[in-house]
This record gives sequence, C-alpha cells and structure tokens, in this order.
Amino acid sequence: MRASQALFNAAKKQSGFNIPVELTPLFVAMGVACVSATYFTYKKLAYDGSLRLSRNPQQTHKDVDQYAKEAKE
Repeated sequence: MRASQALFNAAKKQSGFNIPVELTPLFVAMGVACVSATYFTYKKLAYDGSLRLSRNPQQTHKDVDQYAKEAKE
C-alpha cells in the first residue's frame, strides 16, 4: 500500500492552476461563443452598407426623396 501511495504522489502535477477537468468543456464552449460573437459583430459593423453608424446628410436626403416618391405612387 505504501508503494502505490508514493507513486501516486510522484505522479501529481506541480502546476499553479487547480481547475477541475469537468469545467474544460465549459471553458471551450465559452471561448467559442466569445470568439464567434466578436467575429460576427466586427463583420456586421465593418461591412454592412445599410447600417448607419454616423450621420450622412447626403444619404438621408436620398432616402427621404425615395420614400416620398414611393408614398406619392
């Protein structure tokens, strides 16, 4: 019994983090969720032409004129 206890103690990790193995899938899932949220948010803000992040008077007037024409018809 003493020999197995000595081998068990020798096999222990000597790291600073003590994270249970059961939490590894949770960390992986949260990492994937954060990365995909960052990617799709960047993609939406950078490449969406219809999203207005600031005032654009030229486009505002075009939109108003277009809607006014559609409303008359």
